[in-house]
Formats: sequence, structure tokens, C-alpha cells
Amino acid sequence: MRLYAPVPASFLATLALALSLPGAGAAGAATPAGDARPATAARCPDSFAPAGRVASVDEGGDLVLSDGGVLRLAGLSLAGTQQGPALRAALTELAVGREVEIAPAAGRDRYARQPSLVRRAGEATTLQERLLARGLAVARPEAGLLGCMAGWYAAEDTARRARRGVWRELPLRTRDVAAIGARQGRFTIVEGRVLSVGNTRTLHYLNFGPVWRQDMTGRLTQAGHAALEAAGMPATDLAGRHVTLRGTVFEAGGPAMELVWAEQIGWTGRAERAGTPGTVTGGADSGDAGARQAGDE
Repeated sequence: MRLYAPVPASFLATLALALSLPGAGAAGAATPAGDARPATAARCPDSFAPAGRVASVDEGGDLVLSDGGVLRLAGLSLAGTQQGPALRAALTELAVGREVEIAPAAGRDRYARQPSLVRRAGEATTLQERLLARGLAVARPEAGLLGCMAGWYAAEDTARRARRGVWRELPLRTRDVAAIGARQGRFTIVEGRVLSVGNTRTLHYLNFGPVWRQDMTGRLTQAGHAALEAAGMPATDLAGRHVTLRGTVFEAGGPAMELVWAEQIGWTGRAERAGTPGTVTGGADSGDAGARQAGDE
């Protein structure tokens, strides 16, 4: 058994400040209406140009234009939920037969789809924002779209408060490792209390249980760690906090997510029960991932 280091004063100060903010919930409360998230200096694409008329919506929720081009709604995911039919129905209502404008988010993908922000011609609100507000998708951080995330999370919050659409199924609780593991290879959202934060030379780990070979873990890359620090929330200060993570699930003994961007992480100022502080484990000079946790022996 490895010994835990004392909880840093920076964490206690940050937690105390968070608990003083309006809307900070009690321990064990239901899913929070909204999480605190890091600010970003990135801009959301805003250079829109006409793309043509939408002829149909395919099975994957992509928009097929009258000229045969295909648009992927960039930055959205169903997160493994059962909202596909509702999403397609909404897109049919919103877009089929309408002229649309796009702000490309990247080059065409291997399926020849154009990832884009999409809005109906002459309107300011994107289809992404409309679908998020209806709870028919969740925001998925992508390169080139990080500047959109703050606004998209605000749109999500409307549906999240009402437990609408995808939010009837999300977020998955980090203690429900079977449900999370069943979404291996898929993007989803999880929520839970960070039991401890560990690190190796190249990675930080948000540990949601004492046994990394079976419990949920968030694997924070160097880039993700640097982004969190730049946002004023060092990874070590997440120990003891309730957080939400969004990313693609993979298997690493137990289910895990790789966290590349600070925008994948949200946190609340929820109070801790007495006697259950978060902990910070020391680094491992060897870089051995097995040294990242405590309580697994």
C-alpha cells in the first residue's frame, strides 16, 4: 500500500472558494446543472459561406446536399445513446429543403465528408447549437473547435437541466464501470468524484477508485495537463472534486479516457463529506504506469 501525500493547501483554498459560490451543491446531490470549465483564447470559426441546398439526412446524421456533397456536423456526438432516430428527425425538420451556410472546421475526411459548422442561410444560430439545446447530441471537443465549446456547453445546459434527450442516459457514473466499459471505443461523458491524482513522468491520472486495474481512470496527457494549469486549475487540485469527463473510452485494466484538452473536463464546487478528502499520490521516476495508483496491491 502506498502512502498518500497531504492534500495541498492550494486545493483546500480552491475548494473553499468554490463552495462559497452561488449554486454550489451538497454532497451526493443529483447531476449538477452546469460545471465550471476552463476558458480558452481560441476562436470559434465564424467565416460562413453558402454550401447549397440540403437534399436529405443519411443514417449517420450527415447532411447530403443536392449536388451530392456530404456535410458532417463537426463537434457533435450521440455519446453512445439511443437518440439517433430523434437526431435524424430533427435534422430533417430543420435542414432538408433549406439552403445552408458552412464554416469548415477541417479538410474532408476519409469518407469525403466536409466537417463544418452549419447554419441555415440568413440565420446566426448553428444547427449544432439547436441540436445541443434539444438534447439530441453532446458537444465533442475537436481540433479547431475549442473556441466553440463554452457556447456549446451553455446550449447543452438547457437540455441537461431538463434531463432531455441524451441527458436521460448521461452522464454515466464513474462507479458504474460495466456501463462505461460497454462503450469502449465510443465517445461518452462520465461523472464522479476524483479519489486521487497520480502521475508518472509523462502522464497524470485522475483516479475514481482505489484499484486502477478495474476502476475508471482519466489519463491526462502533458498537453492536457499544461492546458489545465494555464486555465488556473492544476490537475492536483481536482483531487476530491466531482468532475465530468468527456472522451473516447478505452481499456486499461479498467475503463479509461485520454484527456488531451482542458475542455474535456468540467468540475463542480460540490462539498465533500467529512473525513473523505481527496488525495495526491507522488510521481514515479520510472514512468511505470503501475506506480500511478495507490490501493491496488
